Amino acid sequence: MYLPYAEELEIQALNRLFANTSECYKFFWFQGILSKIESGKTTMSFEEIVNEMIASAWYMVTEYHLNLGPRDNLELIVRHLQEISQLKSSEKKEKILGFLEECTDREVLRLKRILIGNVPYRLQSPLLTGFKNKDFDGKINEKIQRINEQKRLIYYFSLYRGMETKISIQPDWEAYIRKNMEILKGWLRYHMIL
Repeated sequence: MYLPYAEELEIQALNRLFANTSECYKFFWFQGILSKIESGKTTMSFEEIVNEMIASAWYMVTEYHLNLGPRDNLELIVRHLQEISQLKSSEKKEKILGFLEECTDREVLRLKRILIGNVPYRLQSPLLTGFKNKDFDGKINEKIQRINEQKRLIYYFSLYRGMETKISIQPDWEAYIRKNMEILKGWLRYHMIL
């Protein structure tokens, strides 16, 4: 499945976003970003995106008992939330998001921090020219600075502040995503089932 062309953007690189996925995090992270853009946001915190990830995975895990991966922390969060909350498998997304915004459970917070360890940075690997695996190592603010020096990324980072770290969608990418939202959602679902 191919995405619509845009002269000013690296669409071929976008097509490779999910080329190397060992866990499902990239899919749900990107889906969270799409959801936030669709709701009108262009700057969003890691917390907001992770909450979207959890809410998006909720029904799959709680109703259909889908296994998202052998060591998948997103699945672990959903299962743990199901144990500590009164949320039903068919719960509305807004109610799940509301619960997550108020949740202070230590295990949930710990697992959320694990989710932001790599995926926010590695998702854009196809767009990071000259980056190697070793470039993702080291101090987090140095990594963010190196990434932010790149041109034409989908999003850029604020200074690292844990779950309150923010990303800002680059305007050309925002326009492309808004224009092609339904196609991108279908493309994402296609990759999720491969």
